[in-house]
Amino acid sequence: MAVEEYTFQLSACRELMASHPESLVIRQQVEALEDAMPDKPGIAVSFCRTLIETTCKTILVDRGQEPDDAWEAPKLIAETTKFLHLGIHDDGHTDPTLRNAAEKLLRGVNSIIDGVMEIRNAHGAAAHGSDAYAPMLDARYAEILARATDAVVGLLFKTHLNGSGKAPLARLRYGDHNDFDEWIDNDFGPFEVLETPLVASEALFRTDNNAYRAALVAFKQEQDTNQEQQEEQPDAREAEA
Repeated sequence: MAVEEYTFQLSACRELMASHPESLVIRQQVEALEDAMPDKPGIAVSFCRTLIETTCKTILVDRGQEPDDAWEAPKLIAETTKFLHLGIHDDGHTDPTLRNAAEKLLRGVNSIIDGVMEIRNAHGAAAHGSDAYAPMLDARYAEILARATDAVVGLLFKTHLNGSGKAPLARLRYGDHNDFDEWIDNDFGPFEVLETPLVASEALFRTDNNAYRAALVAFKQEQDTNQEQQEEQPDAREAEA
């Protein structure tokens, strides 16, 4: 009977990797953590904290902030959550109950990070002063930490991406605003150069990022204006009635 090959993947971390395809740092960290399971739990645990810190720094830079190199995970988490606007629905309405619950989740995240750091310092491959003959960390604990890390990355990064749809980030990536790209592509193109098809929105993004950003800001502002007018119309009809 053939033995099934063990495969370990972190779904949220892979979404982070897909959103930053040019970042070899993120790709190396995600793949190294996955490859280390289950035979190298110490290496896996070492990359858990690293991934959380990388996620926070990536979000902060996306938001136009400059994280301090001396900040460790707890400080990075605290600074990152300032820019995530927790508890806001897609229509822009803030839900106090949702915000309160999200803040409780983040307090739980801090506990998870504390646990990750303690086990990483005691049993990680990069732990200081480890005895060469010290027993290896049980792979079950490494998997729990890896899954917890994936949950932290998912909460932070998905909240970050959800907020990025409202306004352009400081670090703009093609594909973050599909509605805007579709609007351009419906009006321009398709083009073909030397038998190579070109997508208008991507061509603008790659060749003149400033023009792309300026058009995107104007597009978002027009969307907001239209939404405000639509919300005012029912109120006007009710007043007439």
